[in-house]
Amino acid sequence: MYEFDRDTAVSPLGEGVWSVVVSPGWNIGTIPNGGYLMAIALSAVGRELSHPDPLTATSHFLGRITSGEPATIEVEVLRKGRTLSTACARLLQDGRERLRMLATYGDLDASKGPTLVTATPPPMPPPDDCVGYDMDAATMEIQKRFDLRLEPGVAGGAMGTPVGRPEVGGWIRFADGREPDLKSLALFADALPPTVLNIERFGWVPTIELTIHFRAKPAPGFLRTWFASRFLMKSHVEEDGEIWDSQGNLVALSRQLSRILPRS
Repeated sequence: MYEFDRDTAVSPLGEGVWSVVVSPGWNIGTIPNGGYLMAIALSAVGRELSHPDPLTATSHFLGRITSGEPATIEVEVLRKGRTLSTACARLLQDGRERLRMLATYGDLDASKGPTLVTATPPPMPPPDDCVGYDMDAATMEIQKRFDLRLEPGVAGGAMGTPVGRPEVGGWIRFADGREPDLKSLALFADALPPTVLNIERFGWVPTIELTIHFRAKPAPGFLRTWFASRFLMKSHVEEDGEIWDSQGNLVALSRQLSRILPRS
């Protein structure tokens, strides 16, 4: 079993209630990655709804979650329709709610109708010509889980040298060979370094809210990602993201609101 599947697997505790042990393997420092926590919540929601595919999910992060410890996910089904179903998931630890997610599911394979995509995948060199991490020198557990190749023009912030514009992008896939799927797009939408590191070496950049729109099932191979910020206001910043698969198809869009904390 791949690490991501093992670490997002949930076990039933009763009607609408699921348990999980939050793995430290997806930590940034001592804190679990927000996209990883969303993937856990999607695992539970997906077990409660009849429709197979997440279409949209929005999470608010309400408190710090301790990795290596058990957590509970409570799922409330809000609507079961013919083409769409919606549920709310609450992730609790030590009896306190730490994350709340609202998600709507459908069936991407059955979706039909008008299609117009005016955007194109962000231009970047092939993976071998981008800037990769030295896995042996990785300082954060989550870095060891990815094969990440940053676009050279925006790689400086991750290496400690900001490039002057709040953008970051590159190719990414699981280091252990697991292919991407819809649930993993929640993780990949929050996997790259924060955009603001490319304008200044800020400290912690915790997520307040993260919304993901799932547009298509990804093909195997590297994902091409790009994230950009336009509004840094009073230590709050948004990140708008695009994820494209190896065949050039848009598979997810994201928007995240984060708070910037100073370096200690």
